[in-house]
Amino acid sequence: MKAALYARVSSEEQLEGYSIDAQKRSFQSLARDKGWETYREYVDEGKSARTDNINKRPAFKEVITDALAGRFDVVVVHKLDRFARNLRITLEYFDKLSKAGVSFVSINENMDFSTPWGRLALTLLGGLAQFYSDNLSQETKKGWHERREQGLYCGTLPFGAIKSEGGIPMPDMQERKSEVGGQEIVVHNYDGLKMAFKLAANGESDREVAVALNTAGYRTTGTHGSRPFSKDTVKDMVTNKFYVGYISDGNGGWIKAKHEHFVEPTLFDEVKKMRDLRKTNKLTVRADASVYSLSGIARCADCGSTLRSFKGRGRVRLACNGRLKGGQCTQPSTFLDIYEEQLVAYLKAFSIPDDYQGKILEAHRKLDQAYDVKKQRATLESRLQKLTDLYEWGHKTKEKYLAEYAAVQRELQQLAPVESKKGMLEKLAIFLLDVASAWEQASQVQRNRLATCLLESVLIKDKKVVAVVPRPEFKPFFDLQYEGLSQGVLHWRPRGDLNPRSPP
Repeated sequence: MKAALYARVSSEEQLEGYSIDAQKRSFQSLARDKGWETYREYVDEGKSARTDNINKRPAFKEVITDALAGRFDVVVVHKLDRFARNLRITLEYFDKLSKAGVSFVSINENMDFSTPWGRLALTLLGGLAQFYSDNLSQETKKGWHERREQGLYCGTLPFGAIKSEGGIPMPDMQERKSEVGGQEIVVHNYDGLKMAFKLAANGESDREVAVALNTAGYRTTGTHGSRPFSKDTVKDMVTNKFYVGYISDGNGGWIKAKHEHFVEPTLFDEVKKMRDLRKTNKLTVRADASVYSLSGIARCADCGSTLRSFKGRGRVRLACNGRLKGGQCTQPSTFLDIYEEQLVAYLKAFSIPDDYQGKILEAHRKLDQAYDVKKQRATLESRLQKLTDLYEWGHKTKEKYLAEYAAVQRELQQLAPVESKKGMLEKLAIFLLDVASAWEQASQVQRNRLATCLLESVLIKDKKVVAVVPRPEFKPFFDLQYEGLSQGVLHWRPRGDLNPRSPP
């Protein structure tokens, strides 16, 4: 096996004497003991693992890119927090590694996912990233619901707005430096907001408004950082009722907010009229880009083409792409829910042995303990207080203080509430105990995550699920249970004559 090390120290840890050399020595010792070949050592010096943006950690981005390209077999870290300081982010990248067939080892936490059971655990933990994210989202929504009841905005403020001392959005008149035509200028985002609405009210297209804003030196704000405007960011801005004193009710509607309007309601209405007029002169056809349970894994057993989904009159239909594109395939289309019923009947025969369930749950507990949320929350709250002190003492400018304060607040929002951990593990236990039950309770997107976690493809012929191809990690379980499964749905066997036809 080829092994790669990912080592990291943050700026603060460099000052405190943390050593890259110590991380390298631990890795080299492990590689010798395991008989692994060292592929490469990837090192990020002075980089924080708190950010979700891997572009800010070039060595991390490179090790993930090389892992997905199959250049080595296992990623090794000295300690889990070298990899990431956020459980959700860790699970997401575990998912990427498992799909690429790359294992993971954390020396300090004694997590070895390079063994057969470890690869299975890595696959399941990675596949749970969406479930973890959904659970965290539910907890966050509770807080947002309370804020909405008070008429307060939830989330990152849109362009042209900042929070006042009382937490109410107000016009963003901060001075921001920008470069236009090789010269440095000062802009105020609220002026750019008014400029965008006036141009849109005069009939300028979203693209034309974006060009005007970029030319004037304005850049976007928010979670994606400072970037040039595009037609999509302009569209979101000039149709956002936040600017006329409303906030989203969380269900697609709007409710009156505590903040005052940023643009005159008459100007907002004029922009809407002009946009409606422009639409009457255009016909826009968009493909249905929704994700359904079998998206990406449903395949025609005859020609091997993927199946394409269409939604009409409330039901989703799957059709062979080979036939749609004028090929020779004659497979008929039918409804997704029919295939789902057949697949659930098959999944009910699938279970993971108790000893494996216990091992996977224990691996998840180790991960959970490695990310001490209480400690992280206390650290972040302490940083907020320190930032406030530095600003009040005059050691930080208002602009820098607000930017850093907002960044720490975002990290706080991403932390899962401590009380949700027990519920997370209970959900995981149910998932492992009864895959079919987890499927029935899941949304279409969650079902797709679950299906791709277990299976490489689902083969369909004559309106029936005739076979499934399990992921290699799960093949032993499918083999063990093969004899007891319904003969109506089979998975591919090593002997070709046992299959309906050779897999595509």
